[in-house]
Amino acid sequence: MEGGIEGIADLVRNLDITGDTFENRGQERKRSTHNHLVTLQTTVDKLIRLTSTITLQAQSINSLSNDANSSGVLSEAYSLHEGIKKLTSITHNLQTTVETLTEATERSVIRRLKTYGSHTGTICELLLHFDDQIKGIVREVLNHTNGREVLWKVAEECFNQATRLSGNLDANDYFDPLEESRLQWPYDPDFESEEYYEHENRLSVDEDYAAAFKDQISRRFDARSKDRQSWPDFWITVLTKVPHGPTLFYPPASLCMQSLNLDAEPPYLFRTFDEVSSGRNDDSVVASTASVFSPQDSSRTDLLGLERHRATELLHQHLTKSCFHGKVSDNLMSWSSSLLFTVQYAIWRARIRKCPRSDIKICIVDTRKFPKGQFVQDLWLIRAYYATAADIGGETQRFFRFRLENENFYNGEYLSQGEVNHGGRSCVISLKQLLDAGLSQLYPEFEEPRGSEKWPHRVMELRQSWSAEQVTTDREIQLAFGVARKCFAEFEPSEIAPILLTFKNRNSLSGLKPADQFDNQRPKWADKPDEVRRYWMATQSYNEHPNAQINRLLLNIHAQPSA
Repeated sequence: MEGGIEGIADLVRNLDITGDTFENRGQERKRSTHNHLVTLQTTVDKLIRLTSTITLQAQSINSLSNDANSSGVLSEAYSLHEGIKKLTSITHNLQTTVETLTEATERSVIRRLKTYGSHTGTICELLLHFDDQIKGIVREVLNHTNGREVLWKVAEECFNQATRLSGNLDANDYFDPLEESRLQWPYDPDFESEEYYEHENRLSVDEDYAAAFKDQISRRFDARSKDRQSWPDFWITVLTKVPHGPTLFYPPASLCMQSLNLDAEPPYLFRTFDEVSSGRNDDSVVASTASVFSPQDSSRTDLLGLERHRATELLHQHLTKSCFHGKVSDNLMSWSSSLLFTVQYAIWRARIRKCPRSDIKICIVDTRKFPKGQFVQDLWLIRAYYATAADIGGETQRFFRFRLENENFYNGEYLSQGEVNHGGRSCVISLKQLLDAGLSQLYPEFEEPRGSEKWPHRVMELRQSWSAEQVTTDREIQLAFGVARKCFAEFEPSEIAPILLTFKNRNSLSGLKPADQFDNQRPKWADKPDEVRRYWMATQSYNEHPNAQINRLLLNIHAQPSA
C-alpha cells in the first residue's frame, strides 16, 4: 500500500497533467509525457481498487471495535496500537499524495491557460497576484465539471471575475494600492524637501513647466489605464483560443462603440430550432454554421474585430438569410427576448415543415449565467454599422434603414457568435410540451387553424388583439405557473410565469404609477416589443407595489404546486 502511494508521489512531481502540446518540445517530449500520464493513471486506478477493499475492511474493524472487551490482554492492546500508528502514517501519506496530485492538476490547468494569452510584465504580475484566486476557480470547476469542459469553463469564470465590479479577479485589487503609493509623485510633501517646494513654485510661475508636468501626468494616467485594460483583454484572448470556448462581442479600443452596454440584457432569451436548423442545436450547445463547417479560426473571430465593410456584409447576410438555410461563412445565431414571437415561429415552422410539434424545440437561456458579450442586440449592431451600410448602398442600406425605421417588425432579436455552451444554464422543451402543459388553454389563439399560416404578421395581429387592458383571472395565473413548473423546471416559476402572463396587457398593473413614469428607469432591452416591456414593468411592480393583483404574495401562493 505504502509503495503504491510513494509511486504516485514520484510520478506527480513536476507533472504537467495537460501535456503541453502547444510548446515546441518535440515528439519525444510529447510521447514521454503521454507515457508518464498513462503510468500515473494506472497507478491511481490500482490504488483506488486497493482502498476500496480497505474501506470494506475498515467497516469490519469498526464493527469489531464496538464489540471489543476492554479487559483484554495489555500486550495485545500495545500491538493493536502499533498497527494503528502504521495506519495513521499510511493515511497521512495518502492525504499528502492526494493534495500533491490536486496541486499538480490545478497547476497544469493554469499553465495551459497561460499559453493562450500574451505575457506582458503587467500580466505576469497580475497572474502572480491572483494566483490563489485562480487556483480556487480551477478547483471549483474541476470538482463540478467533466474533462472536456474544464479549460473553457475556467477561462470563462476568470473573465467573469476579472470584469465584474469587485470580482475575485478585479484588477483594482492590484492597482489601487499602487495608485495610493504614487499619489504624492514626484515629491512627498510630508518630507518637505527643497525639491518639493521648488517643484510647487515652478508649477505656479512657469507655464511651460506646468504644461510639461500636466502632459506627463496625462501619459502616466493613459499608461495605467492601458495596464488595467490589459487584464480583461488577456482573458478575452484566452477565451477566444481555448477549445470550445465562447466567442464574445468585445469591442476593440479602436472602435467608437462605447454605447454598447454589455450589462443591458434581458434575463432570458429564447430560440426555436429543429433538426434542419442552421448550425448545431441541441440540449447543451447552439453553434453557428461557421463553427460547425469552417476552420476554427474563422468561427472564433469576433464580428466587432473585423474590417467594417466585411462585418457589415456578414451581419446583413445573417439577418436576411432563409429560415432553413445558412451560408458556411455565417458565424451568427439568432435569439429573441420575446417568447410570444418564439412560440409563433415554432407553430409556423411546424406547419411549413409538415412535421409533428414535438419535433420543434424551444431553448430558453438565463443570460445572467453567461459572460458579458455572449449576446448582443441586433439593433445595436445595425446602428453601429449603419454608416458603413450607407457606403455599401443598395439592398444592404435599404435593409438596415427598414430595420431601424419599422418598429412594428422588431421582435427582440439578439445574436450570438460561434459556439454557445448553454448546458446547465438553460432549458429545452418541445412546442408540443409547451402547448399541452397549459399554454394553449391560457392562449387559445395559438390553436386557431389559420394562425399557423403566418409568422411575423401573426405576431403583429396577436399584439394588436392583446393590447387593450384585459381582466386577469385566478385561473390564468394558475395556468401560467403550471406551465412554468412543467416546462421550465430549471428556473423559478415566479420568474417565468410573468413572461407568459404579459403576452397580454393585463389589468394587474391598475392603480400603479403611469407607464411613462417607468421610462427613466427602463433599460434598453425593455423598450420593445410590447410584451417584453410589460414583463419588465410587471417585475418592477412586484417589488415596489404590494397591492398589485399579481403581487409577490400572490406569486408565492401560486408558485406552490397544487396538491
